[in-house]
Amino acid sequence: MLPLKPALQAARIAHSFFPFSQLRTARLLLGLNGQQPLEVERQLFGYDIALQAHRSTTHMLLYLQGEKFLSDLVLIAPHVRPGMVAFDVGANIGYLSLYLRSRIGPDGQLHSFEPEPDNFAELDANLRRNGLDNCHAVQAAVGSQEGMLTFAPGLNGHVPEDGAPGISVPVVTLDGFIAKHGVPRVDFVKIDVEGFELDVLTGMKDVLARRDKPILYIEVHGRGEFPRGDPRRVCELLEGHYRNIRAYVSPDDFKARQGHVRRVLNRLSPFDSIERQCRVELSEVKQLDTLRYQLLCLP
Repeated sequence: MLPLKPALQAARIAHSFFPFSQLRTARLLLGLNGQQPLEVERQLFGYDIALQAHRSTTHMLLYLQGEKFLSDLVLIAPHVRPGMVAFDVGANIGYLSLYLRSRIGPDGQLHSFEPEPDNFAELDANLRRNGLDNCHAVQAAVGSQEGMLTFAPGLNGHVPEDGAPGISVPVVTLDGFIAKHGVPRVDFVKIDVEGFELDVLTGMKDVLARRDKPILYIEVHGRGEFPRGDPRRVCELLEGHYRNIRAYVSPDDFKARQGHVRRVLNRLSPFDSIERQCRVELSEVKQLDTLRYQLLCLP
């Protein structure tokens, strides 16, 4: 059997020519590796990223696919510009933070929040290894009030139901963080918190009340995924502050239902295909609580 790193490199090259069945390959590579530590490196949005590939298929897929792994970026690309002050709430290991930094540039400002210890270690290391002085990694959850809460750890860590086991993590509110650190303005906020969206939004009521309120990009999780998810209440809160709310089925879910030929054809006009074909009415998001959706809120 080949040593695993050469096998990974061979798989990445092969999938650049045959862009399908990457998930199957990722699972195979994880199986071959067992539980052994495996760190791999690659370029992402012009930055060096180190991936603890033994942790999950997500890590393996990021290594195999690179920037193509993030299929929804075309939805926010027209709205993230140089010099912006951006917040990445639920930053995970930092791949979207690196994308946001590539868009806002050295004159912008980025604050990335991640409470899960292993995820935060990767996030912080990847920001540091690229010398991104205008990026600030914060090891905390974001919610409706400051304090501590129980958190279920893991790559997709989340706030569990009351009484469920977990680790204790600090919580900040965006309003409190902005006031404490003197952040002059907020231009863009991405939120992906596994059903905790309503708490995050409740803790940024001052930001939402501003005339110059930020662009929001939120992944909304229904009750079928996480117990605290409440798409209807999230939408109703947002409708009180934004007139232009665009709703999309998750591009990942949309692509998973397509055949290989269709996916290849969609690459010819990615923004048109994803923006048009994934778009749904906001009423659908309110009614269905078993799917995840992306909400783009424009002031």
